[in-house]
Amino acid sequence: MLGILFFNWSTGMVMIGYALWLGAPPAALAILGVLPMIGQLAAPLALFFHGSRKRLIVRLFILGRGMLGLVLLLPWLPEPLRVPGLLLVAISALLTMGPVSVLWTSWMADLVPEKERGRYFGLRNGVLGLMGTLSNLAAGGLIDSVGRPEGFLLVLGLAVVVGISSTFILRRQFEPPSASIAPSRAELWQPLADRKFRGYLGFVALFMGAMSVGGPFVFPLFLDYAQMTFTQVGLWTLIAASCGLVLGPLLGRLADRIGHWQVLLFSSGVAALVLPPLWLAGGPGQLQTIWLAAVGDALAWGGIGTALTNVVLHSAPPEKRSLYLAWYWMTFAVGSVLGALLGGILGSLQLQLFPTAYHLPIAASMLVRVVAVVYLWQRIKRNNKRSALTVASAEH
Repeated sequence: MLGILFFNWSTGMVMIGYALWLGAPPAALAILGVLPMIGQLAAPLALFFHGSRKRLIVRLFILGRGMLGLVLLLPWLPEPLRVPGLLLVAISALLTMGPVSVLWTSWMADLVPEKERGRYFGLRNGVLGLMGTLSNLAAGGLIDSVGRPEGFLLVLGLAVVVGISSTFILRRQFEPPSASIAPSRAELWQPLADRKFRGYLGFVALFMGAMSVGGPFVFPLFLDYAQMTFTQVGLWTLIAASCGLVLGPLLGRLADRIGHWQVLLFSSGVAALVLPPLWLAGGPGQLQTIWLAAVGDALAWGGIGTALTNVVLHSAPPEKRSLYLAWYWMTFAVGSVLGALLGGILGSLQLQLFPTAYHLPIAASMLVRVVAVVYLWQRIKRNNKRSALTVASAEH
């Protein structure tokens, strides 16, 4: 829970609001929106670390989270250096923590029994989503009451303190023993020989790219165009997380029964066909569809958040788990970065057709999301057909 406080206070609504105060243009907002994904470019480095995963995670967290404290100095820099300084510090901190995703997921895969991963991660993600949202609500109220930039600096400073403090609790969590051996050059490419996994990586790149085209502009749309306060945005995230606390475990249990692929198809369909139209239909004094989107957000990410990684864990042989995870996180990051670049370009276009610079990237994101969902549906049909042929051949 302390870790999610750090994450929510150092990214998302607070960081975007801080960037807007510093004068960030749409291209910088697009980069900020995918900073957690950019950090995953360093995820494959985990394959070459040795020793206790827990010890490595703690060290990387302390270094990366402490480094983020440098953003508190930005208001005293010359104005042209503030936004580049923000991007430099944030990217450096998140790249430092990038290998944690592989190390931590591998650790949890050894700790949680396979048949219970869906319900476990569904419940975990629901609880953390609610905790993170309460933190957003508190941060929004604090920023609105204290003012800017003092409110931003206070919340970001607390984020660093809380993030480092969480590592003392993490040290107490049990770590099953594991043997880590750096893969050879030939072994690095083995996951790509797995046709089913290779197709899944294609979906991850396409879907995360689609999310990054418009995702970074959703909160700016709420704040700048719909004229929502930070407290209202915090309440929006509270509604989404409260619904996620119920829907996340339900979707996790459903995934344990029918499979993570099927839950991923349903939830990504909601993210593609339901959420963007609801965002775009809102405006100043017309927040009804935006509030409704909070429920849709829980329905989408309650399934996506659990299924995305669990598909990888179910696809990978136990001895190759870290290698599969490294490819997954790398693909996740590359797709997100390319999507953010496209979103930044679209957001920079001065088109009179749309009310703001945020509308075009969100509309484009919806189209690419639909393409990704159709691609996933075709991959599932193809995988099922191959499985049926394999079973038929075995019976004969």
